[in-house]
Amino acid sequence: MAESLVDGERVSTWELKDAGPDDFPELREIRRTGDQSLRNAARALLFGLGGPEALGEHDLALVRRLIRGKIADEVPVAMRSCEFWYAIPTTDQAAVLDAFGLSDPEPVTMSLGAEIRNQHYHGSGHQRCARIYVSPVLDGWTFVFGRPSDDQHPASVTDESTWSIEPREQYQAMLANEKVRREVDRDRCVVLSRRFGAAHQYWRGYGDSTTSWCVAEKGELVRSYDVSAPEESVGELAAENGYLLPHEDTPLPEGWADDIVHTDNPLDWQREWVRRHRRLKAELGLPDHCDADTIAEAISVHPGKIGPDTRIEGHGVIALTRCGREYGHPRTLLRGLTYTPAPEPPSLLDEDQT
Repeated sequence: MAESLVDGERVSTWELKDAGPDDFPELREIRRTGDQSLRNAARALLFGLGGPEALGEHDLALVRRLIRGKIADEVPVAMRSCEFWYAIPTTDQAAVLDAFGLSDPEPVTMSLGAEIRNQHYHGSGHQRCARIYVSPVLDGWTFVFGRPSDDQHPASVTDESTWSIEPREQYQAMLANEKVRREVDRDRCVVLSRRFGAAHQYWRGYGDSTTSWCVAEKGELVRSYDVSAPEESVGELAAENGYLLPHEDTPLPEGWADDIVHTDNPLDWQREWVRRHRRLKAELGLPDHCDADTIAEAISVHPGKIGPDTRIEGHGVIALTRCGREYGHPRTLLRGLTYTPAPEPPSLLDEDQT
């Protein structure tokens, strides 16, 4: 596998699931005797398969020293495609780790933390819930990119293996689980706000139009909104004024897109739909829709908007949840440890000129 990395081949999270501690001796031998490119690949694989401890005392000290050096000169860079995060107005990182049940913190640069956050969306089992990235303090806010283990696995959620094979019943079970998770997330915000004065939680799906936000202050739920269940909404925010909520339709004229011609290339229709939608909105003076990004930028700090002017205090860490302590670090290959994967194939939407 180390040779595959050196050759520029992409090694996926799924391919790592069949490797493990039995491979550590061979990888450590490569670290001792291989050329530089193989040594770097072996280091990335050791970390990817077993976390920091798998590196061994010498390599772990090297990695920590490298990270400390980079942290000292770090300039905040916008985090792209943030989907789920908590925003806590505190500078007390130790208290945040305690509140989320996190342990074994390892300092990381912001770029490495962001990469680790992105990796959580790949893999199965406890891959997504074993490790969490906690940011440095950014303009007075600490970001937590993940849920505590208890929230990730609430007792009242039914396991998919117990669901009926009947599609309608499966759908109802899925909706029931989602309702439980919304309640758990709201309760978590309230609990956090008792400790820190306020707590925000944001969700912005980039594969679909799902979005939600939750704000609690001093132990009280101030606002809760989820596009999947607008009927459960609580409260309002001034930051929402002047926007349509995500579930509300844009009041465009009836049949405004009926005459768009369908061609052999479906992107032609999509591009024209977007162009016309934007033009009509501008001509009629219709408001935009808000989402979690809009609200986060208005009332806290948005991870995707940080930059050189952002005030930074301390450093970020990755830390283990209860799932991580029980099942170990998730298996991830990190570019920040000198692993450079092959480029992704271009998307059809790369040609979109809308």
